[in-house]
Amino acid sequence: MKNIKVYNKKNVLAVIAGILATGLILNTVNEIALTQIEGIENAKFQKEFEQDVEYIQNTPVQETVLENSVSISPEDALKAKRIENIRKYLSKRGAPLAANAQDFVEAAQKYGIDYRLVAAISIIESSGGLHNFKPYNAWGWGSYSFKNFKEGIYTVSKGLGGYYSRGLDTPKEISVYYCPPSADSWASKVSYVMNQIGK
Repeated sequence: MKNIKVYNKKNVLAVIAGILATGLILNTVNEIALTQIEGIENAKFQKEFEQDVEYIQNTPVQETVLENSVSISPEDALKAKRIENIRKYLSKRGAPLAANAQDFVEAAQKYGIDYRLVAAISIIESSGGLHNFKPYNAWGWGSYSFKNFKEGIYTVSKGLGGYYSRGLDTPKEISVYYCPPSADSWASKVSYVMNQIGK
């Protein structure tokens, strides 16, 4: 008896597909008419790529270094702008409180007040911390002394937040309680400085 091999249709199809794929690859490789590249000077390229190669050879390499990119939220961008507004305004006047620009913005955010208000009051009351009646009290905030300007900023911001919570949220409305003897003059000066600081 003769040995008869039985082939499964799936096996036959797989072998045929493999042969066809190999032939296709070999045919494609034969169509590429490039010689081995040992150096760009001796390289040969297909006619259709000669312009590209010439461009590459004649274009100087420009190195571009990308710095670490940081994406910030709109809230963080606004906060940074506000800090810079206060720092710039107070620095122009030689005010020691310029170093506390971030504290002004963060305290205002914490107590829900205009970020410019406490900085503006410090300009009117003490030239931004240059001339304090009590230690680190640049706002004429009663007879209080503070350990440092940061403590003063947060204490005054909290107190002004109390006015805001009662609906008194402009220098004019606050001035009647903050500085009764010269309320109108004080309010217009504070408003002016707030506008100078920025939006």
